[in-house]
Amino acid sequence: MWFLSRINSLILWLISLSLFACGYSFYERPKVFQPHWKTIFIPPFKNYTQDPEFSEMLAYELRHKFAQGKILLPVYREEEADLVLRGEVTRIYVEPISYEVFLQTRERRVLFEGKFQLLERKTQQKIHENPKLTRFETYRVLEIPQGSVELGKVEALRKLSQDIAELIFQEIIFK
Repeated sequence: MWFLSRINSLILWLISLSLFACGYSFYERPKVFQPHWKTIFIPPFKNYTQDPEFSEMLAYELRHKFAQGKILLPVYREEEADLVLRGEVTRIYVEPISYEVFLQTRERRVLFEGKFQLLERKTQQKIHENPKLTRFETYRVLEIPQGSVELGKVEALRKLSQDIAELIFQEIIFK
């Protein structure tokens, strides 16, 4: 009987070890967060670029990330929120990085520059701020462009918004 108890303990220990070794973690509420802060409002970032849809993509990904984290619940009305995450997309630009032949681009890089701040809604006190956030994503140029929209760029912007949302979330939660 005692043998089964030891085997069960060993199995439980191995399972818990494998969970933490695989990168699973449990989010802990940051110490700077007040206990009564439960909701967050994330409007689309102000966008000073020629890619206006990027602000919506980024706001969607941020809301999704915070909902997954279960520390702050995203709400869709600012009046209902305890915290507000505001930001600006100051620059999105594309640069070629490889060519097939002269002036025929094979790959391009989309670069993002922006900033954000986390505020308490009632007092407008800054909880956290990053005045210079940068990130890039590389994409292949398709042989046949589909109308005026470059599909590779749209997919790169989508991936870029996911990466930036992850970076912002981690910076706020794990600071």
